[in-house]
Amino acid sequence: MANLLKLFYVLLFLSIPVSSQLDELFYAGFKDVGTNIALSGVAEIQTSGILRLTNETSRLMGHAFYPSAFRFKNSNTGKAYSFSTCFALAIVPEYPKLGGHGFAFTIATSKDLKALPSQYLGLLNSTDLGNFSNHLFAVEFDTVQDFEFGDINDNHVGIDINSLVSNKSVAAAYFSDDSTKQDLNLKSGKSILAWVDYDSAENIINVTLSPFSSKPRTPILSFPLDLSPVLDEYMYVGFSASTGLLASSHYLLGWSFKMNGPARDIDLSSLPSLPGPKKKHTSLKIGVSVTVVVFALASIAIALYLIRRMRNADIIESWELEIGPHRFSYQELKKATKGFKDKELLGHGGFGRVYKGTLPKFQDPSRC
Repeated sequence: MANLLKLFYVLLFLSIPVSSQLDELFYAGFKDVGTNIALSGVAEIQTSGILRLTNETSRLMGHAFYPSAFRFKNSNTGKAYSFSTCFALAIVPEYPKLGGHGFAFTIATSKDLKALPSQYLGLLNSTDLGNFSNHLFAVEFDTVQDFEFGDINDNHVGIDINSLVSNKSVAAAYFSDDSTKQDLNLKSGKSILAWVDYDSAENIINVTLSPFSSKPRTPILSFPLDLSPVLDEYMYVGFSASTGLLASSHYLLGWSFKMNGPARDIDLSSLPSLPGPKKKHTSLKIGVSVTVVVFALASIAIALYLIRRMRNADIIESWELEIGPHRFSYQELKKATKGFKDKELLGHGGFGRVYKGTLPKFQDPSRC
């Protein structure tokens, strides 16, 4: 009976759709992962199997961590182990080209981060910045240029140690097969693969990006550093994202992680598809836009007509108001002289030509 029970638990473990050992993780999507991912904030797993860390709500954050800690250091020597991770992310801004705020892979002493959203990326708060006791390692994918932290632009990747002031950062890009550097837009709404590798023998951190499933030979960011003083013996691995005044949906489509070895490859074609763009009320927007334009044009036309009438109106002098008008409009005179024809010309006076004209009968005696 005991053996059957053990066999049942083994089969149950193997049925979980994530390969999990003491030193390795692999998620090809997050559908039905259950308690194998600890979520907090607004993070949620969608029915498609995509993990969405944030939505289009302002000034919120989301976290997703593996619930158990990994051993990152040799307790006898105090030397940090090598590690490698690969993950597929996508950032879909609420408004095109306006990101908010960013996404980060992180290794922390706790999966319950006491942090703030907006420029803090859900990693730290204003009192913990630059505190060495944070024991925080992060690779940020930042889509807002925060001058407070010396960001180089609004589309960069940076390595952060115990702070949000990056130890080194570069504009997001990747190297093609012929070693040509290609720009990469983090907030394009498309899937991007990222690799973070730490070599404890060489004491170097490499970050590699690609819009394709194959890993480029050359990393986009390298930083020499011994992580032994930064990492504790046991730490948690996961992801954090936040929104600011502007918001983005930060997605995680797949993830692999490995201690002391390369992380398993992720095939973008095998991951769940990103949700399509939200249905916009296009017809309503077009109708409202057309109405506004028509109203504006009509207002301009009326204004021009009134201005023209005012400019062409006869000026009535003060003496005319007292004894009544003694003038005729140009149109009346033109009609009376039959268009100022030469046969109506009587001669020339001191003020110009004098024409004969026949005026119509008026009801106003003063104009007869």
